[in-house]
Amino acid sequence: MAIREIDDPQTGDRWLLVRDTDRPGAPGRMVLVSGAGQGVRGVSAKNRGNALLVNFASFRPVIRGGDRVVVEESTPLVEARLEGVALGPAATGATLNVRLKINGGVVRAVALGPGRAAMAAGQGGAR
Repeated sequence: MAIREIDDPQTGDRWLLVRDTDRPGAPGRMVLVSGAGQGVRGVSAKNRGNALLVNFASFRPVIRGGDRVVVEESTPLVEARLEGVALGPAATGATLNVRLKINGGVVRAVALGPGRAAMAAGQGGAR
């Protein structure tokens, strides 16, 4: 299930690159297994998959990479809803990158629910 393990030397976090079995043609996912140097170093390779499943079960994305998303922005000057495509998965309240259809620019957004996101604070419009 895990393609590769990646240790971040700056933070001590351990990430696993895993295949998405629901979308075999999609890019792999980076899943945080442990933080601040804790985690699966002393765990056998056989049990690392179990550690991954426990961590992955707590991540319930409402938006997946490739999903169509409507990005909302509401300011005193403008009320906008822009169509785009999610570039990665996100749970409710998590941030993700969205490629806008209108200009192909990538913006940072916060997942609100399936197919819905809000422009991230300080984004200031499409780039």
